[in-house]
Amino acid sequence: MSQRIVKLGTRDFFFPSPNLQQLESSNHLLDDAEKLKKELQAKGYLFIRGLHDRHDVLTARKNILEHISSLGDHILKKGTHAEEGILNHRCGKGCVPFLEGKNEITHSQSVLKVIEGEKPKALFEKLFGEKAITFDFKWLRAMHYEGYTGAHVDNVYMSRGSDQVLTMWTPFGDVPIEMGVLAVCEASNNLPEFQHFQETYGNCDIEKANLKGTAWFTDDPMEISKIGGTWKTSDFQAGDVLMFTLRTVHMSTANNTHFARISCDTRWQPSSHSVDQRFMGNIGLVQPKFGIHAENSLSASSGVTIELLKTKWDFN
Repeated sequence: MSQRIVKLGTRDFFFPSPNLQQLESSNHLLDDAEKLKKELQAKGYLFIRGLHDRHDVLTARKNILEHISSLGDHILKKGTHAEEGILNHRCGKGCVPFLEGKNEITHSQSVLKVIEGEKPKALFEKLFGEKAITFDFKWLRAMHYEGYTGAHVDNVYMSRGSDQVLTMWTPFGDVPIEMGVLAVCEASNNLPEFQHFQETYGNCDIEKANLKGTAWFTDDPMEISKIGGTWKTSDFQAGDVLMFTLRTVHMSTANNTHFARISCDTRWQPSSHSVDQRFMGNIGLVQPKFGIHAENSLSASSGVTIELLKTKWDFN
């Protein structure tokens, strides 16, 4: 396999290399619930090829891009078809629309057919050993040129319900690493080296802490590598998913193309567990708070910074 130079967060890496390795598929374990559970706990993730129907994913992608196109002719390149997903060369951060929440596109028939489909539901029920439910809030995103997500764990955003919440990341389309895909730090959910990280940052309720900005721990993957674990990623095909725990450190490669990378995070949990009510029911109009949109949000105007907290926690 020839090496490529890709950008993980803010750092260039060769792929594959010791710093950034290939994700291993868990498809061979799909018929064995116990082995799937052990794999998820050991590695912190499950990489499943072809969980969704490819045609359904591409249909949803087309509808999402048509929705984006309807929001203004400044977003996608003029003279191209919306389904190509080619961004206007001037369309960077702040230009690509904020799509998260519970709205007409997140809950359109074509999108829900994928992210709340029978196949993912059956897989989560196999993992939980009971009925699975999913948050009404959907983290649907279109990533702009040079955009990426920094290293974090999901527990800092959604810790007020079940501790068994799992995330399913679904890319809408064929997405090579250079277009912006998720990477996970393998076993960061359970390695002893991450105990201090999990007990401090991992246990932080960022809203209660009044944390401003993205709430990412860092945008430099080497800062995580110094703690432990191994970064892994892959090219994704339409239908592939990456599932991981609330405690799995993850981030994304940068989108170094002029295509909008469309993806959605959905959260699933056992139905018998308590639910973080911030993400259920009548959510209403959603304003950007954390993550890549944070710098454009009101949350960045006051509060503490992650750097101050990292100093307090003896990371700096």
